[in-house]
Amino acid sequence: MSAARTPSILLTNGRVYRSAWDEAPADSIVVRDGRVLWTGVRADAPAADQTIDLHGVTVLPGLTDAHIHLFAIAHARLQVPVTPRDAATIDAVLQLLVARAQQIPAGQWVYGAGLDENGLAEHRLPTRAEIDAAIPGHPVMIRRFCGHVAVANSAALTFFDIDDTIADPDGGSFGRTPDGRLDGSAKESAAELFFRAAPPMDRAELIAALRATIDDSARLGLVAAVEAAVGFTVGFDDEFAIWNELRQGGRLPMRLGFMNQLDPAEAVERGLMPAEDPDWQSMTLKYFADGIVGARTAAVSEDYFDTSSRGLFMRNEAELQRAIVEAHCAGWQVAVHCCGDRAINCVISAYEIANVAQPRADARHRIEHYFVPPAGGLARMKALGALVVTQPSFLTRMRRSIAGAFGPRGDACYPGRSVIDAGVAYVATSDAPTGAWSPWDGIADAVLRASDSGAPIGPNQAIGIREAIHSHTVGGAFAMKQESWRGTLEPGMAADLIVIDRDIFAATMPPLRETKVLLTMVRGEVVHNVLARQPAWQSAVPTA
Repeated sequence: MSAARTPSILLTNGRVYRSAWDEAPADSIVVRDGRVLWTGVRADAPAADQTIDLHGVTVLPGLTDAHIHLFAIAHARLQVPVTPRDAATIDAVLQLLVARAQQIPAGQWVYGAGLDENGLAEHRLPTRAEIDAAIPGHPVMIRRFCGHVAVANSAALTFFDIDDTIADPDGGSFGRTPDGRLDGSAKESAAELFFRAAPPMDRAELIAALRATIDDSARLGLVAAVEAAVGFTVGFDDEFAIWNELRQGGRLPMRLGFMNQLDPAEAVERGLMPAEDPDWQSMTLKYFADGIVGARTAAVSEDYFDTSSRGLFMRNEAELQRAIVEAHCAGWQVAVHCCGDRAINCVISAYEIANVAQPRADARHRIEHYFVPPAGGLARMKALGALVVTQPSFLTRMRRSIAGAFGPRGDACYPGRSVIDAGVAYVATSDAPTGAWSPWDGIADAVLRASDSGAPIGPNQAIGIREAIHSHTVGGAFAMKQESWRGTLEPGMAADLIVIDRDIFAATMPPLRETKVLLTMVRGEVVHNVLARQPAWQSAVPTA
């Protein structure tokens, strides 16, 4: 790894944890030329060009979110927010959309983002008819917070050239009224038809929103992130072009990795090969095996608790396995969205087939979510050296969905303790905007199993705070094959660190969700710093 020359900096008078397992923190650290030069007692510190007084607060290795949708967060910033925090009823959602419609000329699109029916009083999505009645003069499309479900009004359906005679596509479905008419909702591949056909956002505004999203992520303590599916929001080629335009605008305050939502042949057509650049990594192909629990489209082996359904695969199982094997043989890391145990088993089998076809010592293939663990799955994952990439904040955000979908079986969802005990790499991430953007929410849920918002879900799957931090530091770097040079603050490692306002390893653990990041450093450069203006820093940290 090479790093541009930067001034040496001494951070002193604090608690400097070199790793999550450090039980004897230093009080000072010196960074130079993008790397950690030294840690120890201030009296022994080498000379430095600059000094930052920590005033007793805590230094940690910077955090990595190895599964986040930065593009989707930025895209949503240009739409009307209709999360439960913004509106608690369907009528309130509609009024927010009406307000936007009144500000723009007739016929222009009204987009809403962040919808979650679990947080609405009605516990359902708004219908086409309700949107038509409220906003007759504009096409309207609302995206559920997960990105797998959408609702559109009649004007939008007309634009999409979709009417009541349309059949459900493979891997998706349209919602219908009892008399067979479209109710405006669409799931999975049916929703993708909406997303790909809708008019694009203003390109310059989207690039600006994407840069702002990255800046805000650094303020939350992220020094690296993996964009979890280039192509998921508006299509691969458009997203890929926007990312590259952003890259040409100058170095960003974060190291980035990308999962490309492409089959191997599609990657070849675009001239893409696995690349492990330390700041702009593109070594992963991403697939969707099944749907999601919230829409009851995750492929499970037992009927859902509240409906006689077992979900669906997004593509033919044999075809999915073929693509995975081809990607493996072409040298890609493979990441697959798998929520249901039936889907997880299918993908583990594909990894096993691939490893026999062409053994690779360190492929580090991933299963994203691992929501409903299959029997015997972890032993097979360990044998493969595969990673469980999980999203603990779903325990809070999807509490009602988990209870409805699985009843008492819900305690097995989103395993933590059993993954670590099985010797499988456990990587905790956000999947924002579906999960909580702030890593501190995910850390809290990994440790507390959402007990601060209700009864704990699977309390026997709780992990320790040090394990949670390790997952977000070394674990995230490991998922990106970068743990040899970043993820800890030992001398010689990358100077990617954060300063937080509390000692989260104290004997009496402070509230984790309230953790504030006072300073973020990437490549030895300070990219976020509110230490100098306490206590005003509270308002500088984005909510998510």
